[in-house]
Amino acid sequence: MNHPAFQFVRPLPHLFLAGVALVVMVVAGCGVGGPAFHPVSGKLTIDGQIPANVQVSFYPVDGKGPIASGTVDAGTGRYELTSSGGVGKPAGKGALTGKYKVVLNAGSSAAGSNEAMMAQYSGGNNQGKAPAIPKASFKKEFGSASTSPKEVEVKSGANAIDLAL
Repeated sequence: MNHPAFQFVRPLPHLFLAGVALVVMVVAGCGVGGPAFHPVSGKLTIDGQIPANVQVSFYPVDGKGPIASGTVDAGTGRYELTSSGGVGKPAGKGALTGKYKVVLNAGSSAAGSNEAMMAQYSGGNNQGKAPAIPKASFKKEFGSASTSPKEVEVKSGANAIDLAL
């Protein structure tokens, strides 16, 4: 193997191993990109009314994957979801495909902002008392994925999901 024609063979194992490592990383999910999020937006009404101070969240029915959530605009009832991405994964606009339980949370307006809470705790608005918890404008069952009766499905592509609860 000391023949000059075989000198190129020596670095070949190193290049081969580097190529194999690259393929393994891409297949294992360490490569480019992340989960495929699909845009989700819609309008939320509760008993025909547009709620104030509400956040809508989609929890995966199977318990796998990230939760998607968005703040409901108090003037229009419109929302747009953003997913958490999950541990070690990037967040994204929308949600993954699949079935979800709809969960509502009270208190997503500026009244619940960090600045407002700091002002209340420091004596600015409520003289050092804890901030008031907003009253929910929806049935209690919508406050948890385990009790929510509303299920929706996110499909590939853009999703317009209006919620009349």
